[in-house]
This record gives sequence, structure tokens and C-alpha cells, in this order.
Amino acid sequence: MNEDLVKKIRESMITCQADKVLRLIQEAIDQKLDAAMVVKDGLTAGIRVLGNRFERGEAFLPELAVAAETMKEGLKLLEPLLTETVSQEALGSVVIGTVQGDIHDIGKSIVATMLIVNGFTVHDLGTDVSPEQFTAKVRETKANIIAMSALLTTTMDKMRETIDLLKKEGLRDKIKVMIGGAPVSQRFADSIGADGYGVDFNQAVTIAKQFARKDESS
Repeated sequence: MNEDLVKKIRESMITCQADKVLRLIQEAIDQKLDAAMVVKDGLTAGIRVLGNRFERGEAFLPELAVAAETMKEGLKLLEPLLTETVSQEALGSVVIGTVQGDIHDIGKSIVATMLIVNGFTVHDLGTDVSPEQFTAKVRETKANIIAMSALLTTTMDKMRETIDLLKKEGLRDKIKVMIGGAPVSQRFADSIGADGYGVDFNQAVTIAKQFARKDESS
């Protein structure tokens, strides 16, 4: 019975039935199912399938965006039941947000979700995030990665300002900085001193994993 419920959650994620996913998660909570299992074998397994279909051109960005938002809402429901050991086993801790002056959310949310799927603890600050907010969250969470998104050329320089503030606050040497977004490029990343640039969510996850491996070996 438990396996059937988790399977339904996975299948509903794949077909982007958001309301059904959240209803099934509530059923799982009511039945006292293991929250980590629901995340791993239900939500995560479903969005992985959808992500793979997206890579093959068999699914579209709006579907992935719906799945990412559904996973975010599902995690909110499950969060009180998730044990501390889940975060202790995480690959790393990531502070993510869209920079100040920019309210674009879809790409950032997908990256945040895929980082969670791949084993990272993610602190999503949302959109219109100031350098001061990024820096304060890094200090609070002791995160080892900061991920910034910009979809407007007029807001890209906020990434530079955030890196400069991290330096001023003595935090820059303790954290890896990765950036992304439509107007962003590797050249821009190099010019502002970012550690990594991801053209899409797959590259973002790959870079974050590389950072995590370097931390483990250091």
C-alpha cells in the first residue's frame, strides 16, 4: 500500500498533476509514511524522469516549471517530518536567489529544485535579492555555495556587487560562487570573479557537485 501511494506521487509528478501530488503527499503524511522515502522515491524520482525527458526534447520548460513548483510545495508539507540526518548527509549547502531588481523566478526555481534532487540543502531566497540579503544568509547558514541568477542585463552587475560584499565581509574565501541566466556568459563570470557559470540547470548541478567534491578532498 505504501509503495502504491509513493508510486502514484511519482507518476503524478511526471504528468504534472500538481493538485493530485499535494493531495497524495497529505495522504502519505496522514498514513505516517517515511518522509524521506516520499521525497526520494516519489517527488525526486518523478522530476528526474521529467528532467530526462526535457533533455531529450520530449518535455517542455513550462512542464518542468510546474514540476519544480510542485516539488517546492510538496517539500514544504514534508519539511516538519524530514529528519536532521537528511541535511547532515547533504552534498553541500546552497544559498540561491535571483538578484536585486529582477523578479524572474522559473529558471532559478528549477535549478533550486534540481539541486535538492541531487542531494544539496538549498536555501531559496526567491527573487529581487540584494547583496546584503545574500551575504546575511551565507553567514547565517554557513553555506558553501552561493548561486545567483539574472535574466536582465540591467541587473547583472548585482552579482559583482554581491561578490564584492562577500569579500568585504571576509566570506569570499569560504564560499564558491556560481551564476547563471540568459544574459550571463562565461566571460562575464570570469570578469566578476565568479567560480562557475551554468548555462542551464544540468550545468549548474554539475558545477555544484564539482565544488562539493573539492570540499571533500580539501
